[in-house]
Amino acid sequence: MLQPFTQTLADHIKFTYSSFDRVVLRGFLTNMFVEGSVILLLRNLGFKSHSNGVLKTLTDQLNSHIKKAASRLEISIHWWGSSEKEKYHSQLDFVLDVYRKELRGLSSKSKVLCIIKSLENSRTFANKEVTTKEGNRFLKMFSCFKFVSHYYIYIHDQELGLCYLKISSYLPFACEFYMNGHNYLKQQFDKEGLTYKMKDNSFVEVADTEKLELLVKDFKPSIALNRIDYWMDQFFRFDKGSKSTRSKLLTHKWYTYQTEISTNIIFKSSQFAKNFFQRVLQKFHTIGYPDRLTEIFGLSKPRHNSKTTQNTYAVQACIKHWLEKNSVKCYNKSGCLLRVETTINNLDLPGLKLKKSACNLQAYYWYGYGCNSRYLNTLQDIDISLLSEEVFDKYQQTITTGKGQKVAAPDLRKEHQRAFFEVFLCTNFHVSGFRNKDLGKKLGPEWKTAKIAYELRKLRVFE
Repeated sequence: MLQPFTQTLADHIKFTYSSFDRVVLRGFLTNMFVEGSVILLLRNLGFKSHSNGVLKTLTDQLNSHIKKAASRLEISIHWWGSSEKEKYHSQLDFVLDVYRKELRGLSSKSKVLCIIKSLENSRTFANKEVTTKEGNRFLKMFSCFKFVSHYYIYIHDQELGLCYLKISSYLPFACEFYMNGHNYLKQQFDKEGLTYKMKDNSFVEVADTEKLELLVKDFKPSIALNRIDYWMDQFFRFDKGSKSTRSKLLTHKWYTYQTEISTNIIFKSSQFAKNFFQRVLQKFHTIGYPDRLTEIFGLSKPRHNSKTTQNTYAVQACIKHWLEKNSVKCYNKSGCLLRVETTINNLDLPGLKLKKSACNLQAYYWYGYGCNSRYLNTLQDIDISLLSEEVFDKYQQTITTGKGQKVAAPDLRKEHQRAFFEVFLCTNFHVSGFRNKDLGKKLGPEWKTAKIAYELRKLRVFE
């Protein structure tokens, strides 16, 4: 499906590959969404009452088992407090920073790195004594939201690489599992002794690209589900004193929550990659129309609730197109490759024939791969004959005029320059022309005459 795009740029491409990126699965106890089902479960587990004390007993037993498991494995339980939230963007960043030495020295065997405990607002159940009109009292269970402890167990898995298992400590014990397709591929390369080079969660060199493609195509959901079952059996247990057990009634079913599928174009020259992405930035708005996005996402009926954004991440621009809750984004990853990434959050769009059960995970890959391919094929008409280093350098470097004045290059990643161009290119000025004060009226009071003149000077110098 990528053939039209890759044929156009064949002389500039080193290799291409697609894979899962971020994958988040969520596990639930079946039918644990209404109060009656919870009460029935507790009775089947041998409890005669469904009081708050009974619910707390299960929580205490789970907490005790996780603490014993951490002690047995000689790993730390970190508290995710306000100081950690201020310092790190996410818990994964915390693990990559604090355990970077351990991550570099890991072998092909599984190893639990640490456990992070946090307090989060989640849906659970609680009991309250209710009095009827006749004066009778009884205990009634309510569904509610409250802050309960969650455990993030970070693991270097022998099959999936770096991942985490999240367990809620209170009924209905909702769980979550995170994995990354690039971590899986890296782990398989390490096991087979294949050489590769990664940069910012991307492969930029691979000794055997055919093996890379084969690993992606042969990935089965059972690989992830088997490892989830293994780690759940290790940590989701209830301490009974001399041993920890878990009833078969407390077995989770797993469903997809968020899936990212990335297609990566690795160019021979990082300079060409930068030049090409500059051209992509110029035409991103034509791709973001609802009808075009309907075609890219392969939907049977048009959807009009869409938007396009352009953001900067680590000084790299990122174009992101939203259709409902699903998105496709494009950015220059690591400065040497073009990455297109489809994120699937919503399965309710017309024509999106995907099922939530985690056993259908491979269908998500092929759907995302098709979206990425259709997106990239819209870029094949970019004129690459203009992508020379001289043209690129001209619009990236500061120019010194004959009078010795330095003029910086326009940078459309800056919000004020995008606002200036939006007004400057207004069709009202095409016939009658404009003056500085005409631009100032549309730009607002913060735009002084000198600032407008400076932006116009950039256009004259870089013409």
